[in-house]
Amino acid sequence: MKEVDLKFKSTITQEQDSESFQKSAKAQVEELEDGWRLKYLEDDQIPVKIFLKKQKQTLIINRGVVPSDYSLIKLELGEKRGCKYVVNNRQMDLISETKFLKVTKYGGRVKVQVEYDLFSGLYLIGNYAVTLIFS
Repeated sequence: MKEVDLKFKSTITQEQDSESFQKSAKAQVEELEDGWRLKYLEDDQIPVKIFLKKQKQTLIINRGVVPSDYSLIKLELGEKRGCKYVVNNRQMDLISETKFLKVTKYGGRVKVQVEYDLFSGLYLIGNYAVTLIFS
């Protein structure tokens, strides 16, 4: 694995409210035959692992500390996938529906853009737009 600079931008829309935030971190990246594996610490304390498969247009994000406080989000273009949020050992099972997933490789950088909806049963929790750039 090699060390790279990671930039992360997220916009969350819930009903009429929208919030955006940006973060950056040093990440460890491993280029695989069909994608990438990244590891980094969010805010220098929360472990995040990301697995991106180009062929299936799949993104898996595992954030936090198993088993007490973590999230596991599975995103696959055009599909609904089960996701899991655990907070203080209480689990919520959610569904993601990925609307857009694009990977662009340019000038030694990789840019990942994903837009998805997150549901609890039939209830829409929010719309998410995430951009990751690593080089």
